[in-house]
Amino acid sequence: MTGRSRVSPLALDLFGGSAYSWARRGDIGQTYGAAAALLSVLALGGVAVSLVLQARESKANREHASRLIHTDLLKMAMDDPAYLERWGPYSSATDPVAQRQAMYVNLILSYWESRYELGQLSETHLREAAAHMFRATPGRNFWADSRALRTDTAESRRARRFHQILDAEYLRALTPGPSSTADTP
Repeated sequence: MTGRSRVSPLALDLFGGSAYSWARRGDIGQTYGAAAALLSVLALGGVAVSLVLQARESKANREHASRLIHTDLLKMAMDDPAYLERWGPYSSATDPVAQRQAMYVNLILSYWESRYELGQLSETHLREAAAHMFRATPGRNFWADSRALRTDTAESRRARRFHQILDAEYLRALTPGPSSTADTP
């Protein structure tokens, strides 16, 4: 017996005298074994949750970096007509101002989408912002041109929900009424 294994039975003798038999000491050891196994399972579960959270954070960071590059490319195209041509027919508009407005609306919607997917933009706020955007001609024109592509290529459940909300607000803006006829700056 090692020194350490001799100390444990002696400590039990101090607390309970000789009343603790080896069988009782074995039962106590098994109890500690079960508790250690439970703690190991909990620790493994904590590691698994941590890995899932890290994977989500990593994905969000990659998407954010990709959106930043997209934003920079669109800004360059908005500033220089030579780059704007490289995007092809970005909208049904032939007017350069209307094309740049469409690109700007795209940037806004991409920003809203990333915030919505991260849970930083509520459905209520999204509805209000979209309703306001679709009161103006540039917003309605952009969505008319891009709604099929954007809704068909939405990859996640949240992205599909985001586009459903936009489409509902767009259709509401097309409904005749006092709020749908006025263009806002």
